[in-house]
Amino acid sequence: MRLLTPDEMRRADRYAIDELGIPGLDLMERAGTEVARAIEARFGASGLRVVVLCGKGNNGGDGFVAARRLASRGARVDAVLFATAAELTGDAAANRERAAAAPGVSLREAPDSSGDAGVAERIASADVVVDALLGTGFAGAPRGRLADAIALSRAARGAIAAIDAPSGVNCLSGAVDGEAVRADLTVTLAAPKVGLYLHPGRAFAGEIVVVPIGMPEEALERAGGKAFLFDEEDARALVKPRRRDAHKGDFGRILVVGGSPNYTGAPVLAGLAALRAGGGLVTLGVPASLQPLYAARVLELMTFPLPDRDGVHSGEGASLLLDRKDRFDVLAAGPGFARGGEQEEFLRRLLARWEGPLVVDADGLHALARKEDRIASTKASLVLTPHLGELEALTGRARAEILADRVGFVRETSATLCAVLLLKGNPTLVADPSGAVTLNTTGNPGMATAGSGDVLTGCIAALLGRGLVPAEAARLGVWLHGKAGDLAADANGEAGLIAGDIILHLPAAILPLERESSSS
Repeated sequence: MRLLTPDEMRRADRYAIDELGIPGLDLMERAGTEVARAIEARFGASGLRVVVLCGKGNNGGDGFVAARRLASRGARVDAVLFATAAELTGDAAANRERAAAAPGVSLREAPDSSGDAGVAERIASADVVVDALLGTGFAGAPRGRLADAIALSRAARGAIAAIDAPSGVNCLSGAVDGEAVRADLTVTLAAPKVGLYLHPGRAFAGEIVVVPIGMPEEALERAGGKAFLFDEEDARALVKPRRRDAHKGDFGRILVVGGSPNYTGAPVLAGLAALRAGGGLVTLGVPASLQPLYAARVLELMTFPLPDRDGVHSGEGASLLLDRKDRFDVLAAGPGFARGGEQEEFLRRLLARWEGPLVVDADGLHALARKEDRIASTKASLVLTPHLGELEALTGRARAEILADRVGFVRETSATLCAVLLLKGNPTLVADPSGAVTLNTTGNPGMATAGSGDVLTGCIAALLGRGLVPAEAARLGVWLHGKAGDLAADANGEAGLIAGDIILHLPAAILPLERESSSS
């Protein structure tokens, strides 16, 4: 599903109106009508007590249409304008007049706080409160009467339905900088908005329903949106059945390079995940001095001892690996790397000579910090998997700058680095150099646990070994990782979830996709 930013939605609106000749009043009429239908489908209409809170912009105009349409279906509707009628212009003013004349709609103005006690009483007695205060272009903290109106919405004892977005939520970043409506249902118009799927905004949106408003697909495509939700249907399309005559070499020879004295478990987690996600042959490239710890730890994993300095990977280890690179199809580097030592030199040599798929995670990313030219010039097919702190270190950019537009930032950085870039979080974002960015739809807070990232690295490496291109492997790997985490949480709860639980549930996450793929 395509997601749009506020600017992209504005471009679509302008194209539809200016280039395709669709009157804005018609779009508003359809928008309010579809909002009313969505509310009726969820809560009913006949006898429903509804309060519509309207701002003075187009979002308020949509609210006036919804008020009129709900009243025509038997609802008892109060519409409250938090401004004066004289402040309205254009289509919003026209629809305010239509609502005022509509049977079943009681319209009042609340330009100041003198009547707020009465408004609060009506809100408290309503079955449904409709938020039509602020549109998707809003950013910052609501002020004045709009902030008052949002605060009054907290008196609601019934449900709250937001039009397009909960007022106070930034539809680009998902930020909530002040007062915000906490909706049970968000009816978003024409296309879903990026910020509705980014926390904290996602927590304010409730159920998200997308409704058509007569916006031609041509206008939405012209808007240029290249952000998408990645869901089960997308995952299913990437899973291919195994040939009946396949052998283990057909599913990738994967080397996980990692481990150090204090982080011996990380490469094991990544290696096991690679096996559970369908990798064929998985080897752990570990410091030679630590190799005895790994030799019998997991029977299905092989080991490849690499020269080290005091248990930390060295530049000589990278050279040895590269001299024997024909033994491997996919590399994953970083799980259990320690900081300091020769990790930077290790990765410098790797990037200079390795030409196959390479996943870099954890302290491997810190070793590449501020090395944009080196990253962009490698012949390796890179997948970089930072969390927010690692992305700060990798790019040298401040956290606030990243969070102001996460989707735009990962898109820009992916293009600059010529690499698939994955930003872990809820949701995890995956960007590729073409400019496409996907937001994942699986996962839960229980997965915020030690080793979870190592499991993700193994998943992606396995899918690269199975022949997916880097962007596909990253997107499917993130989805499967999250799905396995959801299955683990369903089985035992979120609080006690550990990385090993995610690994154990990977086959169950994959199984339905494989079954459907085999039967199609």
